Amino acid sequence: MDSATQPQAGELLLEVRAEEIPARMLPGAMQELGTRLFEELMARGLSPASMDTAFTPRRLVLILRGLPAKEKDRTEEVLGPPVKNSFDGEGRPTPAVAAFAKKCGVEESDLRVVEAAKGKIVRTLYGLAEHSSKRAAAPGGGEYLAATKKIVGRETVDLLAELLPKILTGIAWAKTMRWGAGTGPWVRPVHGVLALFDGAVVPFDLFGISSGDETAGHATLSPAIFSVKGLEDYLAALARRGIVVFPAERKRLLAERMAERACALGGTLVEDSALLEKLAAICEIPGVMEGSFAAELTVLPREVLATSLRDHQSALTVEKDGALLPVFLTVMDRPDDPAGRVRAGNEWVVAARLADAKFFFEKDRATPLAERRAGLASLTFQEKLGSYAEKSARLVVLAEAIARAAGVADLASVRAAGELLKVDLGTDMVKEFTDLQGVVGGLYARVEGAPEAVWQAIYDQYRPAGSADAIPRGAVGQVTALADRIDSLVGFFGLGLIPTGSKDPFGLRRAALGVVRIALEGALELDLLAALGTAFDLLGEKIRTRVDVAAGTSAIPSKQPSRDKAMELLVEFLRDRLTHVLGERGFAYDEIAAAMGAKGGALDFRGIAARAAALQSLRQDPSFAAVAQAAKRIANITKGSETYSFDPALAAMEAERALASSAAELRVQVAKAREGRDIVGGLTSVRALALPLERFFVDVLVMDPDLQQKQNRIALLQSIQTEILWLADLSQVVIDRSA
Repeated sequence: MDSATQPQAGELLLEVRAEEIPARMLPGAMQELGTRLFEELMARGLSPASMDTAFTPRRLVLILRGLPAKEKDRTEEVLGPPVKNSFDGEGRPTPAVAAFAKKCGVEESDLRVVEAAKGKIVRTLYGLAEHSSKRAAAPGGGEYLAATKKIVGRETVDLLAELLPKILTGIAWAKTMRWGAGTGPWVRPVHGVLALFDGAVVPFDLFGISSGDETAGHATLSPAIFSVKGLEDYLAALARRGIVVFPAERKRLLAERMAERACALGGTLVEDSALLEKLAAICEIPGVMEGSFAAELTVLPREVLATSLRDHQSALTVEKDGALLPVFLTVMDRPDDPAGRVRAGNEWVVAARLADAKFFFEKDRATPLAERRAGLASLTFQEKLGSYAEKSARLVVLAEAIARAAGVADLASVRAAGELLKVDLGTDMVKEFTDLQGVVGGLYARVEGAPEAVWQAIYDQYRPAGSADAIPRGAVGQVTALADRIDSLVGFFGLGLIPTGSKDPFGLRRAALGVVRIALEGALELDLLAALGTAFDLLGEKIRTRVDVAAGTSAIPSKQPSRDKAMELLVEFLRDRLTHVLGERGFAYDEIAAAMGAKGGALDFRGIAARAAALQSLRQDPSFAAVAQAAKRIANITKGSETYSFDPALAAMEAERALASSAAELRVQVAKAREGRDIVGGLTSVRALALPLERFFVDVLVMDPDLQQKQNRIALLQSIQTEILWLADLSQVVIDRSA
């Protein structure tokens, strides 16, 4: 055999072949398998140099390299029976002594007497041979026999034979089954186990299947059993049969081959990384199948075509000059389709699905969107918050209020978009393709001749759906999307249905993230606090505890917060989402905390982001660091103090007067910065305090025995702190983050 196929030292190759496992379960199962085995080996002092996992729908593969051949020999201190039970009245050892020595593999003379507490040896008292001279002294209650047991390290192959079946049978599959005469439970029936350590079989049984050095190719194309000697031999043998074990490599090959096919068809592949990942998980052989459909079906909107092909057939689309071609590409778990049966089957299904989509599209078009508004009354948004008709009425009013406050002139479009925002929920197209809600309404509004601002607002209402998604286009879209999210957030928080831990059944974190992103990235000057207040007013009694006067009991559970408490919790919830977004954008935790701690504008997200950016740009300046340090000192001095008024006439020392003069100039500069929203300029002006503050703290005793002087000096520091807090809470800045 060629040396390249010889197994490397310390190489474990494990493959479990089974009937087809659902793709969604495979990544998590392999992560669990690899993590648990790695932890078990590390606990025994066996550290592999590397570990890789791989899978196909019919096989789980685990690869370890550089694994030691055996455990290290070691010694272990073993505690035995109490001394008082180990000797008879004449000091002769009882049978318990011999039994303990035999158990530890040592001679009786090697045993010793120790003092122990809580099952642990505290100190050695004397050897067992000395016991006869010690027996005059009654043994204490904490005296035991002990031995140093030599443990010979086990062979790694024996450890693996013990660990692998235990870990494999313990994988937490989402769903399991039994087969045959009740074998299992496991995700699917097991057909074979390949387990080799340095080329030798690791012997164990898994659900009645003995491990060995054999595997098989593709279940249909190359099912014959064959033996392998190690990893390289295994990968090469599968490659000859067209099987690619690593899912990332299958995805790469699929992307390349599909791009080539799209080019040959006269277009370019419409990329969809998530779908490619799914396709890579459902095949062993990354073959590409192309198909076509009737050209007249391309009259369907691009979004409908792409969604139907993706959701129903896991197929990617091909575009040319911005339009989709009547072709599709998907995976085929084989290298070719000589008889064309795979293609014919896929095309038959696609034709039926697209015909359904065309039927739904034309049927929906027969009823204008405006006439569908009445149907929203029969669709429940939330049991206590009412129907979608009620939600739509609220969000129209809320959107107009937000728009007026933000100076949006086109209120007619805001109202029109708000009224039609949710009507597509009753369309057949959305019932068939739930992912297209909003998009369908926007498409229908565009076809019906709605103004661009209106149809785009409907189309974009669920944007951003994730961190990489764009926010809605235009002021009308941003206002209506905000109104929709704020209505939902206020409604659920008002009812006390607030996300806890990882549970978020109503998608409120996603809604809050959308509010934050639109506020940060949009062009509108928003007053989010006022918008929340308006939303609370509009929801009114729906989120207010109602008291049954006759019975004297609340109709809503006591966990429902008051309006003030719900507002407080929601503001904090939104600020938490802002913290998350700013962290993703590269701001340090202390920069975010300092920006968030600025006085006023709790929901002025753009202002907070500007403060974080300013702090990031200025923090390296040594004088700015000195001011931040002084701000911490000011915060410590003024903490818990009453608020005092500074009287310049009482400033007797030159350092006091100099600092008071700098503080007066700071007030002027901060006022200018606030008016012009120039946070960098405002924070830059704070640096002028560095020297006056340093001199003040050196020359002036703030906690003067004279109460009047003490209060006046605290008042001076309080006035400085107040001005700085309009910009940022500099006491949160970490001066040396490397410490």
